[in-house]
Amino acid sequence: MEPRKIIKFGNSSHVITIPQEWLESNNLQKGDSLNVVEKPESLLVTLQTKKEEKRAMLSIDNKPLKLFNKELLSYYLKNYRIIEIYGKNIHERLDEITRFKEKISSVEITEITKEKIVLRDLTSPHELNLNQLIGEIVDMQNLFFEKLCQENIKENYSFLIQLDKNINKLTFLSHKSINYNLESLEDITKVKGAIHYWRITSNLEEQGDILKRIARYLKNESNEHNHFIAGTIKKIKEYFNFITELLDIEDQKEFDKNLEIYLDKKQTLLREIEELRGKLLDDLNLFLVISQLFKDILGKLDSVILSIIDLKLK
Repeated sequence: MEPRKIIKFGNSSHVITIPQEWLESNNLQKGDSLNVVEKPESLLVTLQTKKEEKRAMLSIDNKPLKLFNKELLSYYLKNYRIIEIYGKNIHERLDEITRFKEKISSVEITEITKEKIVLRDLTSPHELNLNQLIGEIVDMQNLFFEKLCQENIKENYSFLIQLDKNINKLTFLSHKSINYNLESLEDITKVKGAIHYWRITSNLEEQGDILKRIARYLKNESNEHNHFIAGTIKKIKEYFNFITELLDIEDQKEFDKNLEIYLDKKQTLLREIEELRGKLLDDLNLFLVISQLFKDILGKLDSVILSIIDLKLK
């Protein structure tokens, strides 16, 4: 669409023209109303008519479960409200679909027939608050760190598995929010930073998977080993909070000041991880596995801080 000129109308108003082709394609004429949303750098003009719910049709016949789940998740993240799944004897695949449904938030099965299962997403993407969702992910990972520092990891293991599932659900909701902002242009700030927010939430979710693997190794370890490892986990938790708190710093000078000590903190933590070797001499394999997982967490946090820097520079 070519640029439109601003025309003065009366003493205090201005107007722009709307292309005739657009009016005809949307069945609009003189006297009809449009919604105009004011943004810092733009005006968003939309129809007042209610949008039809996004609907997808997905076949499950002759399709590997992994591929089917990937397609189903893609429709969910793209905010399709209704997903119709077709297939011969589809009721035999109901358990698989139900297990997938339990991994994500606010999706219900609303219809089951011999040839069709209908999923409805009850989420209202415009009501999702991305910053709040990221804050909840950070809070849950802090709780995960705290539980890993306790001696009764075996007793808490089921709780930690559920905690990881909740982190995954919050990540999916975050990605739905990002996709909605990209589609609707309702939040220009989030649109500009979409790729960075996506990287932040994805890396935090992957860190949750690493924490789950650490819990799996530690649940059967001796209290003495877990005591030594817990000391390092506490230091990683402090570093994790240092990184994620950068998201909330609005003053550029304060942000730059914190950024200057980032590498020093990381190097100190790497030395702390290496010092575990001397405390776990009787189980070198445990040290090699745990130390690598700790370094994997630092790698994820490196990606998080790079995305935060990009957000501040955009």
